[in-house]
Amino acid sequence: MIVGRGLLAQAFESRFGDDPNVVVFASGVSNSLETSFDCFKREAELLVESLSIPAGRLVYFSSCGVADMATELSPYMKHKKNMEALVLSSSHGMVLRLPQVVGATKNAHTLTNFLHNRIVSGEHFNIWSRAERNLIDIDDIVNIGNSIITEYFSEAKLFSIAAARSMGMLSIVAIFERILGKVARYSVEDKGAPMRIDSAKAQEVAQRLGIDLGDGYIEKVIRKYYTPT
Repeated sequence: MIVGRGLLAQAFESRFGDDPNVVVFASGVSNSLETSFDCFKREAELLVESLSIPAGRLVYFSSCGVADMATELSPYMKHKKNMEALVLSSSHGMVLRLPQVVGATKNAHTLTNFLHNRIVSGEHFNIWSRAERNLIDIDDIVNIGNSIITEYFSEAKLFSIAAARSMGMLSIVAIFERILGKVARYSVEDKGAPMRIDSAKAQEVAQRLGIDLGDGYIEKVIRKYYTPT
């Protein structure tokens, strides 16, 4: 069963849409800049309702940013942390933490769509010089996620699915510039911090599936979705 209609919901539909033993909760606040209490409340209420559905496992998608100890958590990350606690307190809850998801979506709030749109339009934006981000292809999330849900159905409850290494924002922008053949207009602010993610289990699963999440992965993903046609 799938709860939601967005990118993640659609991606997992073919595998778990008709599976009564698994509830994939892919509905809720998708904008990491969100601060609305009402939006957070709606997701919490829907999650509580979904946890009551008879099933062997409920899968909740959270953010790798919840584990960031370098900075104070934003309202969105605090909300995600609260939702994780709710899911993990359930006997059948599983949390899959994700970094920046990349896929064919018109959602302007994703990091990669934001960068693409700003660079193409020539609009100015700001970059945090010390900030790092981790990107993962929606197709790889599905393949790795399906395996984790199936293989660890009754075991550990929290996993992070991410590339082996995060990348600095300046380097990510440079990749877009190369792919698009355009110079980005931005200012640099001395802010941010490294993004360290423990995704060891996902790396093991990815290796078995023949998915290389190592060096060159982030650029490969950006090229897949943003190379001009």
